[in-house]
Amino acid sequence: MAILKFTKHHAFKNKNKFKQQGFSLIEVLIGLSILAIALTAGVKALTQSVQTQTTLQQQYLAMLSANDALNKLYLQKVWPEFEVYKANCSQLNVPLVCIRSTFATPNPLFRRVVIEVYLASPTDPTAPQEQRLAKLTTIVFNYLTSNL
Repeated sequence: MAILKFTKHHAFKNKNKFKQQGFSLIEVLIGLSILAIALTAGVKALTQSVQTQTTLQQQYLAMLSANDALNKLYLQKVWPEFEVYKANCSQLNVPLVCIRSTFATPNPLFRRVVIEVYLASPTDPTAPQEQRLAKLTTIVFNYLTSNL
C-alpha cells in the first residue's frame, strides 16, 4: 500500500492548473453595455449639434432676408403705408416669409417699420410657421414731404 503524501505545494499547483483565462460572460456583457451607453450619448450629442447648426443657419438666412427687405425699402425711397405686407423671401432653398408691418411714430415725418421673418409653411409659401427666426425694426424718414 502506497501512502500518498499531500503537501501544500501540491495543492497550489492544482489550483493554478484550473485558473481562469479570458473574460467571463458577465464581464463581457457589462463591458458591452458600458460601450453602448457611451455610443448612445455620442450619437445624441451629434444629433443635437446638427439640429443646432441647422437652426443657426436658418436664423442667419432669416436675418439676411430681413436686412434685404429693409434695404429695398430704403433704396426705393417710398413712404410706407400703414399695412401688413407678406412676401416670400427665401434664401438658399430655405423657404422664408417676410412680414413687414408699418406703425406711426409721434413725429409725422417718421414711421416705424418692423420686419419679421418666419419659416414658410410647406403648403403655402406666404404663410408663416409658428417660430420667428428674425426681427428687425427701423425708422423710415418721409423723403417726399421734407424740405431736406
